[in-house]
Amino acid sequence: MSRYSELVQKQGDSERDVLGFLPRAAYSEAAAQGKLYVATIEVAGEEHYAGHLMYGGKFPHLRIFQLYTLPQFRGQHIGRELINSLAADAESQYYITISARVASDLPANEFWERVGFKTVRTVQGGLTTGRQINLRKRELDSPTLFSVPGGTRAAVRRTHSAVEPPIFALDVNVFLDVIKDRPRGEYAKRLLTASLSGMLRLFVAREFVDELSRAARQEGLDPVVQMAMTLPQFTGVPDPFLTNLKRELATLIFPVRVSAGQLRGRDESDLIHLATMIYHSASGFVTSDDSILSKRNELRARFGIEVLGPAELAEIYIPRQWTPARASAESLDGNPIKVSELDETRKAEVELFLKSCNMTDEQVSQAIAPGQSACPRHRVVVSLSDEVVGFAAWDATRGLHFSTEAWLGADPTSPAGELACDVLLDTMFRDACALRPARVIIDSGQMSREALESVMAQGFRNSPLSDRPTILEKFCIGKIVSPPSWREVRASLSESLEFALPVTPPTYSGPETEVTIDRKGAPATNVALQDFESCFGPVLLMLPGRPIVVVPIQRSYADRLLDTAHQHSLFPHPEASVLGEKLYLSSPRTLSVLVPGAIILFYESIGMDNGRGAIVAAAQITRTAVSEAAELDPGTTRRGVLSQDEIKNVSTNNRTGLTFFNHLFRFETPVGLSRLRELGCADGANFVTARQIDEGVAAIIIKEGRPNVRLS
Repeated sequence: MSRYSELVQKQGDSERDVLGFLPRAAYSEAAAQGKLYVATIEVAGEEHYAGHLMYGGKFPHLRIFQLYTLPQFRGQHIGRELINSLAADAESQYYITISARVASDLPANEFWERVGFKTVRTVQGGLTTGRQINLRKRELDSPTLFSVPGGTRAAVRRTHSAVEPPIFALDVNVFLDVIKDRPRGEYAKRLLTASLSGMLRLFVAREFVDELSRAARQEGLDPVVQMAMTLPQFTGVPDPFLTNLKRELATLIFPVRVSAGQLRGRDESDLIHLATMIYHSASGFVTSDDSILSKRNELRARFGIEVLGPAELAEIYIPRQWTPARASAESLDGNPIKVSELDETRKAEVELFLKSCNMTDEQVSQAIAPGQSACPRHRVVVSLSDEVVGFAAWDATRGLHFSTEAWLGADPTSPAGELACDVLLDTMFRDACALRPARVIIDSGQMSREALESVMAQGFRNSPLSDRPTILEKFCIGKIVSPPSWREVRASLSESLEFALPVTPPTYSGPETEVTIDRKGAPATNVALQDFESCFGPVLLMLPGRPIVVVPIQRSYADRLLDTAHQHSLFPHPEASVLGEKLYLSSPRTLSVLVPGAIILFYESIGMDNGRGAIVAAAQITRTAVSEAAELDPGTTRRGVLSQDEIKNVSTNNRTGLTFFNHLFRFETPVGLSRLRELGCADGANFVTARQIDEGVAAIIIKEGRPNVRLS
């Protein structure tokens, strides 16, 4: 249909009042992706354009952007035929709905009603027209592959309830690190910044000031002591509680000195600090003292307290590395795709864009707010040919509760809105769980139906912890969980997200393998593995029996598809590099081991382009198919990086194996060929084709490869 794209664009531009405005790139891109249907009629032996249908969407929901029939051909059911063709194709691929946006003042609403599109709600249109827009949807006769969980909520609590920031007790040595500008004082400064920003509260014991006063060498009030006196203080601990607790702590922390009767004055002060925080039930004690830090496990087990180093706590509240979102690629028709943090010079442009996405003024103001210096907000823009097609904002996860609120806007009238949602959500999830598992919440009342469909497809579900039905939540684990790390990750999820996984991992029996989730305040539920990894992704569960396959990939393709290059390319990456789901092409014979649900490890071949000869990344196979190489459409191959000629080279009898994958993790330490031979998983062929490996060996590769969820 690409030969009609110019004619379609010309017709679309001439009917903007009815069809809405789309950029020039939208038509050529839709044609290249096979998402433009054109109806033709033969007149006097010649084929003439009669109408068109342009669509997009994200599985399992399609949406129609434009439907048009030339006036001279109306009444011949061309529009109905275009819709029926789309519906038939969609049902064969198991889509479940098709939606459309129709201005309420157009006579075309009668047509949409006749062809099965019911109005589900009416929203305010763009600022220019001031129209009301009917959101219409048609259910398809497709078997439902997955559904959005619903039903009665087990517990009702407000998502945005006020929570007091946690209280941490500060040791003298941490305070002096700042005052004396010691090298490790950087962490203490970040803690003070977090405290002044309201993320946490830092308290000291009375002994803190007394200890500094004893150490002061000058008469009168020392400036350091004066500053210390301004810090919030715990009240004293009454005897005999203090005496008994000091004795128990001394035996645990300083056993040798206690036996020798040689406790120092500083030791006495440390014991008073600890006793004070235990008495007042503080969240933790922050110290640089190795004697106390070495007993953290025993202190947790006996007294239920946390002891943390200043660097450890600083990374929880104000991570040193805040990585701005930055990526660039090229669409199928050569238009530049740019992903970047919001530049203040584009703020007004983004404001108008978000309002066109039906956000209220208050929601727009919240979304584009910059945050604060201690906790800057990620505000990410996706542009196609310098035109904004998507925007998302979220705060980096901070503190002990690991939760962040997000906002999302995508152009509901443009096929590029689908790409924007894909890129923005993948970027958001990977950033949220870069340091630890996290919970992302979003208000679906702020977004268009098209954006809502995208977030539901990416694992957002109604929150049982909120009494507002528009609040959705998603969890991001950000790890590859192997049997050796199962217990550690299970404890982390329980602590940070209040979820409990089974004590031992279930045995794999396919993508429908059930994983039992026990959430605090809700009944235990069984979730299919594929749904678990969607709702908790990016994550891969290396369950016992789950197939793990190593596939070869040339360095040049790995650089463009997996973005594993050491250095950034001077040339633009293909569109696939910024998409969450990607495509690996190979001979159909390899699909005997490349099965949906398997974990795929990418081995970068040495080859002619000096590849590393190492496993460099891991992912999950979502689906596979076999296709005639000549029939592959750009809408499919856009998720891969091979040209048509290169596709023929990996085909067998002109047939190509398609392996779609997501939840990509790059290895910080690629596992080289010599090590793979030591582990017994590489033979003389050196992974020239896909091969399954032992799951125990795979667990070692994952541990040594140090997979990283962050892709930038």
